[in-house]
Amino acid sequence: MFPTSFIFASLQRQSRRGFFPTIFCRHHPHNRFLSTQVEYPLTHPTYAIWAANTSLGKTLVSAGLSISFLSAPDKKFIYLKPFQTGFPLDSDSRFVYQKFTEFVSLHRPGFSVLASDHVLRASGPASQELLNKTYGGGFVNLDWHEKKLLGNGDGLDVPELACKTLYAWREALSPHVVAEKEGAPVDDIELLEKLKGCLRVSSETWVHQGGANVDMMCVIETAGGVASPGPSGSLQCDLYRPFRLPAILVGDGKLGGISATISAYETLKLRGYDVVAIVLEDHGLLNETSLRSYLRESIPVLVLPPIPQEMSNDLMEWFYQSQVVFSCLLEIMCLTSHRRIQRLHYMPKKGRKIFWWPFTQHKLISEEHVMMIDSRCGENFAVHNVCGLAKNVDSIIPQFDACASWWTQGPDASLQ
Repeated sequence: MFPTSFIFASLQRQSRRGFFPTIFCRHHPHNRFLSTQVEYPLTHPTYAIWAANTSLGKTLVSAGLSISFLSAPDKKFIYLKPFQTGFPLDSDSRFVYQKFTEFVSLHRPGFSVLASDHVLRASGPASQELLNKTYGGGFVNLDWHEKKLLGNGDGLDVPELACKTLYAWREALSPHVVAEKEGAPVDDIELLEKLKGCLRVSSETWVHQGGANVDMMCVIETAGGVASPGPSGSLQCDLYRPFRLPAILVGDGKLGGISATISAYETLKLRGYDVVAIVLEDHGLLNETSLRSYLRESIPVLVLPPIPQEMSNDLMEWFYQSQVVFSCLLEIMCLTSHRRIQRLHYMPKKGRKIFWWPFTQHKLISEEHVMMIDSRCGENFAVHNVCGLAKNVDSIIPQFDACASWWTQGPDASLQ
């Protein structure tokens, strides 16, 4: 009997020569995790907003965070919605923009605030609905935006809310269905590249505006539930895995919500996400008690006041009552982000103390030459990198796993 490794290696070599393409493909289904190389800045807290299901309040949480965060000068809050269905009648970025401007107009802070909403690309039917023009199939580079300057001032060096939707379709269906129906598909790599570009711009803005003198936060709001499909049909928990952004999970406070919330939490944890906090609406069922017991108080579980159901309610009073919760959530997010950076900077020093690297003179290895691997996805490592003239710009960059062992480079992620 040949060893399994020998058989696998032989099949792999011969498939490269074209002898066994069918056998090789049958044993290698589509990777669950993309091996696309993504990078993103750590210059400011960046979080993904997830939910146990649809219609649980992800957008309300995003709006509440923006209101709470921009309550002081010299701050910028970036809201990103990778894809939106039901547009233009339904737009989460517009909702965040409108509720923020309404709240600021009502409570009038003692400084000017700039708010904007920007939609980059929309399908032909969605663009036609918005602009009342006839468009063909595919996407239209819509570049539609609106902007408001609230209070007195010229709009320079003031707190800013920047909302952005990357892709939009007209019908309110699951994204993979409506993308095909409206003839405007988006593959996973294109979506991730567009998202990576937005994150890179936010980092460049942070550096340009003074870095440490400007407080900035970015949230990326997903669509539907944790395992809801994206435009290509890939589950979103797999689609966004190359970024491995820390997560805020919006739980379900209704009957049956305990199971749904725990399932969503475990789905994220099993894929390597760090869930920083769970927040849910109070329905009077004390779901938070069971969740805290299950989680053994390992992460905070925050409870928002009941959301008014009257269509005429503008939610301003609800946002005002919820500010204590959102302020607490913001503190958790900022503190967790700060601790992550501290841990990444400390690990090379710790590694020199506890690791033994073969064929290496350890005294000749400085801390800056120790590679700190944050995680691995597909065939790429996510590596902590510090750059800039002052060595103060932290980021996560990709490094191809070049070990080339048959076990790490052969089977797909599900077997690893």
